[in-house]
Amino acid sequence: MTTTLKWATSLLPPVLRRTASGAYLDLKSLPDRIRDPSRWREPWQVVHNVGGGDFEKAGQQNLGFLIEHAGLTPAMCVLDIGCGTGRMAAPLLDYLEPGAGYVGFDVSRAAVSACRKRFGARRDDFRFIHVDVRNGEYRAAGAIEETALAFPANDGEIDVALATSVFSHMRLESIRHYLDETCRVLKPGGRFMFTAFALTADRVAAIAEGQAALAFQPWEGGAMVVDPRSPERAIAHPLEALEAAVREAGFSLPAGAIFGGWLPPTQYAGGQDLFVALKP
Repeated sequence: MTTTLKWATSLLPPVLRRTASGAYLDLKSLPDRIRDPSRWREPWQVVHNVGGGDFEKAGQQNLGFLIEHAGLTPAMCVLDIGCGTGRMAAPLLDYLEPGAGYVGFDVSRAAVSACRKRFGARRDDFRFIHVDVRNGEYRAAGAIEETALAFPANDGEIDVALATSVFSHMRLESIRHYLDETCRVLKPGGRFMFTAFALTADRVAAIAEGQAALAFQPWEGGAMVVDPRSPERAIAHPLEALEAAVREAGFSLPAGAIFGGWLPPTQYAGGQDLFVALKP
């Protein structure tokens, strides 16, 4: 996307900006989709924009992270927070044993509908649920505050939960609530793998020097954002604040933060920073 087009698109309201960006990504990926039969069923970004890159490869990569860092096994029940159009559901469909269970929810009705159509007939233990949650970037007209959402899972039902590129679009008070809800639905000893943009003093200095993949700027409470007009477009939170929120929810962080490729030095192959919280 040209600089001029990016600037013009950035002036649109979030829902139109994301749709326009999704349409651009679809057009950009069209030659690769045509050449590669494995990508013919890949969801269109104009339906629900989850960012660039190879949809299937990203899902397989995240599955590898779940196995390596969160100890996922085929017999475990999974909660997918912000399931989108099924980037994680697709590899989990074949990885999880029949009856293991999967619950995915998202603020996008179209994305949830697409998942039901694509996966529902193949696994009756896979559930996809639309939650009408308000988010400045993804659903400004949502009826439920992020801090009031009850996750669609029972107490102690889930073995492993994940939220990839979800907390990077949420304010800290909403993250705290999602951590509380995740702890509630996890079994004792369950793990929660999530990604975020984490700030330290050194990283803030590196951002000021232009080393980051995103042009973050100071916002409020020590956080940084890409677009102050639409903070949830991308939010980076102080590492200490994220770690404190994890502990306050009842989790521990055995491995701490594992820094991703959005800002060197990189400690694993993912883009955002990786956290794995453990429920006692």
